[in-house]
Amino acid sequence: MLADTMHEKMKGLAARIILGILIIAFAWTGIDTYNKSGGSVQTVAEVGEHKIALPVYEEALKKEQSRLREAGEKNPAVLNSAELKMAVLERMVREQLLIQQAVKLGYSANEAGILAAIRNEPMFQENGQFSEERLKRILENNRLNLKQYIASIAQDSLSRELVAFQADTGIAPRAMAERLAQVMAEQREVSKAVLRAEDFALLAKLDAQQIQTYYDKHPEISRVPEQARVEYIVFTPEAVLAQLQVSEADAKAYYDKHAGQFALPERREVAHILIRVAPDAKPADKQTAREKAQQLLTQAQQNPKQFAELAKQHSQDPLTAPKGGALGSIQRGAIFPQVEQAAFAMAAGEVKGLVESPAGFHILQVKAITGGGQRSFAEVRDGVLEAAKRDMALRKFNEEVEQFGDVVYAKSDSLKPAADKYRLTIQTSDWFERQGPAQGVLKNERLVNAIFAGDTIKSKRNTEAIEVAPNTLVAARIVEYKPAGNKPMEAVKTEIEARLRKEQAAVLATKQGQALLAELKQGRAVPVLKFGAAKKFSRDQAQREGFAADETQAIFRAGAQTLPSYTGIALPDGGYALYKISSIASDENVKRQVAQIAPLSLRQIHAEQTASAYLESLRAQGKVSIKQAVLDKVGAQN
Repeated sequence: MLADTMHEKMKGLAARIILGILIIAFAWTGIDTYNKSGGSVQTVAEVGEHKIALPVYEEALKKEQSRLREAGEKNPAVLNSAELKMAVLERMVREQLLIQQAVKLGYSANEAGILAAIRNEPMFQENGQFSEERLKRILENNRLNLKQYIASIAQDSLSRELVAFQADTGIAPRAMAERLAQVMAEQREVSKAVLRAEDFALLAKLDAQQIQTYYDKHPEISRVPEQARVEYIVFTPEAVLAQLQVSEADAKAYYDKHAGQFALPERREVAHILIRVAPDAKPADKQTAREKAQQLLTQAQQNPKQFAELAKQHSQDPLTAPKGGALGSIQRGAIFPQVEQAAFAMAAGEVKGLVESPAGFHILQVKAITGGGQRSFAEVRDGVLEAAKRDMALRKFNEEVEQFGDVVYAKSDSLKPAADKYRLTIQTSDWFERQGPAQGVLKNERLVNAIFAGDTIKSKRNTEAIEVAPNTLVAARIVEYKPAGNKPMEAVKTEIEARLRKEQAAVLATKQGQALLAELKQGRAVPVLKFGAAKKFSRDQAQREGFAADETQAIFRAGAQTLPSYTGIALPDGGYALYKISSIASDENVKRQVAQIAPLSLRQIHAEQTASAYLESLRAQGKVSIKQAVLDKVGAQN
């Protein structure tokens, strides 16, 4: 087995330490991470005797989703995809396979040695000495604790050890590296001529039998999906709104209950002086910043009129410093919470500090206070009436939701009773397909499935009242229905002719192109061909010059013993392209660069392939069971 072979070759001290770290890491983190599968906790996979608990898997999935969001991925379809869920689980399975293999082979390591390695890591040192505070700060910034960090070191180290081992033993012959450098440095000067398929369309010959045969062999061209036209009603709070009247007393009661909704928001005109502190600043640097800010605070409090000038000279906020530190007129929720809390507790004209935020130390000055008062009922009467009416409509809607559904169901042969009771308009749709582009409120999977259900079609009964959006219920019934079927041949004859003509034109273009290519290769002139301007490029520059991958492959595969050389390929659009290779050169700078890195690259590729094979070998030997039903039910993370 490959795993046993790897074991024999990895008996060195480094390999034992790496696998030992892995064992200790998961011994430390087992209770908190991988071993929550005891008792009644559901499991999502089993690796040998080990069970991966569902809560542990869900936490790993959340972390991966968070990482992808931070990297810029915003598409929920990607973040909640089955592929991502399986990839996270597969990674956990591989990690457990490695741990079990390490235990099986008897690897061990000294826990003190692992901690000593961390203490000797320069990243965690200040002035040449280990700093527990710096370690803690860096781990917190990366949302890790010490146990998790050790686990991640172990996993990364094992992967690197596998790759490094293979890199040391992998063979990268000099001839192979030299050939790779030569290939990457090669440049060809190429001009192109194209035979367009549409120029051959008139030469295509069609007969009735060809058309009939195509129709019989391609039923998809004539297929008609099932379609329906429906009438429907929409029940929303807005539908109730028109039926309601709000009294003055109701409006006043609403105003009293929601007074804050009609208050003028308090705003404060604020300026600040910022002395920045980096998130990972050393204590000494932070203290220096604090002392500087304190000196500026003292000066500003002694002479508040100098605040703007102090801000221009000393503030480290590049946006506000040129404006004397002015943040403008702000309201709550617009700035750092720490700064907001202090600013909204200050009096007009007051200077206060120091206020610490993630940006550093702030010195604040409140120049003016506006708003914050309560507007009278008379000032906001119209707005209160509208708000009270909408509140009443929502409450009435919620009270009537069940009754609306009952009327739709009880009077299932017509929407008119429900429409009359709630003063709704019966609307009629255009034709739409079950899988097609329904519009508006009809664009709802549950509603479409209900419309195309057997009983709804057969008896033309109302669907149930279905919530297609928050506070939006829809009931529908079929007016006309067309089952799935096929159009007669005459209805699609023109389209079939166009397809056949295009196919034959492509065949004719290719045939003509290959004939002209043969002429060129024999050294004969072909006046009908008009080659474009020549372009000189290498393989990795071809796409930038407008050549597709299959074109590039054909160009650089063409023989070059005699120049000019010619080659050609059929194009995806049915045309045929011919290429004239006028000259071949080598970029010596590229050649030297590739020659330097080629051996390492070739070894690394071989190493990564072998490492992957090693993991696959472990999986093949291990007993792995994925609980697909449990995995499918894992909730979406938004």
